[in-house]
Amino acid sequence: MTGRQQFLISVLARDRVGIIHDITRVIRDMEGDLADTRQQVLQGYFSMILFASFPAAVTAGTIRRQLVEAGREDAPFEVSVRPVRKEDPEPAPAADTYVLTARGQDRIGFLATVAGFCARNRINILDLSTMVSDGSYVMILLVDPGPAGRMETIRAAIKEFNRENDLSLVLQHHDIFRATNEIRML
Repeated sequence: MTGRQQFLISVLARDRVGIIHDITRVIRDMEGDLADTRQQVLQGYFSMILFASFPAAVTAGTIRRQLVEAGREDAPFEVSVRPVRKEDPEPAPAADTYVLTARGQDRIGFLATVAGFCARNRINILDLSTMVSDGSYVMILLVDPGPAGRMETIRAAIKEFNRENDLSLVLQHHDIFRATNEIRML
């Protein structure tokens, strides 16, 4: 779609029924075209990030104002809108994705410890989800480990990391993870 501009939009609010409809209705009414979205509810708070394009006449201020007005008094929207500049580099698509699961005793710094491991080993975190259950902290990360020849080095680093940190990190190719964790609908 030519003559359009792209924006990165984030919305945060206390969760309630109908919130996604309210947000997407506003974007639709401004002729916004959604390209990518992520949404979650964490501890009763709704968060959504959207990547969308709009007609050239629509400004970041207009998008923000319209979304703030769509919030409710009991659950107002906190909105951030960032124009995507044409000179921003296109991110390189991940060559091969893996699922890294991390499990261990819930403690302060768990996420920072695992993220530090990924950073030191040049593993890019593409998506991340965490939860605490019965005193255990569980993370599921979609990662791009980089060049294919590094897998043995990464697996050795995971083994050492697990031993030193009393954690369980498991790395599986995304296709294997999906095949072993999907529930078949009949």
